[in-house]
Formats: sequence, C-alpha cells, structure tokens
Amino acid sequence: MEVETYTYEDTDESHSLYLMIESWFEGRFPEPELLPKLGVLVKEDDEYLCFVCADMSNNIPRAYIDYLMTNPEIGALRRYKAAKLAEEFLCERLRDHGYSLIYGMTPHAGIASLSQKLGFQVDMKPNLAIYKLL
Repeated sequence: MEVETYTYEDTDESHSLYLMIESWFEGRFPEPELLPKLGVLVKEDDEYLCFVCADMSNNIPRAYIDYLMTNPEIGALRRYKAAKLAEEFLCERLRDHGYSLIYGMTPHAGIASLSQKLGFQVDMKPNLAIYKLL
C-alpha cells in the first residue's frame, strides 16, 4: 500500500478523485473547495482504498480529523490496514508541523471503534455538530 497527499485542484484528475471519494460517503459530502487542504489517500495496485483529511488550526496546535472513509468495495482487513496507514501518515505530518492534538466527531459506531483501534480516545456521549455556511 502507498500513501499520497490530496488537495483539491481545478483539474480533471483531481475532480475525478473527488467524485470517487464522494461516492464512498453516505450523506452530504462537501463541495471540493470546502475540503481541508491536508488530505490523504491510500492506494494499492492503482485501486484507492481510503481517504482522510485534517483541518488544521492556525493559532493553536490542534487539528480536526474529517471524512475518514474507506472504499466500500474492498474487504474489512484491507479497509483496516488502509485506514491505519492513512491515520499514521496524517498524524506524522501533523506532528512535523507542530500539532499536538487531533480530534473529531462521528455518528458512526464503526468509525468510533476503528478510531479506538487506531489509538484515539472515544467519548461515547452523543455529539451534535453545528455548522453555518457563510
């Protein structure tokens, strides 16, 4: 498996990758220009397996992990290995940039369970996400 960074650009290749990632997501996926700039893709034999991104704060050393998702067409073990590799790569990049905390929220028990396996602390209290388009 190999890891590559992904930042949306106005090119056919980037848009094609965006459409693939969007197809994995259940629910409303953000417009491409609203994705965080630090995205990570994992692939194996030209097949993409996993995507995750992080929104990095400018004034404090914390980042928000977002859109951890895997290709629904592959088996559970490959999804786990890809997610682990993506998370390790993402955390290494964040540490290199001086970040000391990464956090996130999910309504999906499976993502919470995976996150625990990846070393995250999980607060099982339900969270409500609020947002406003400006």
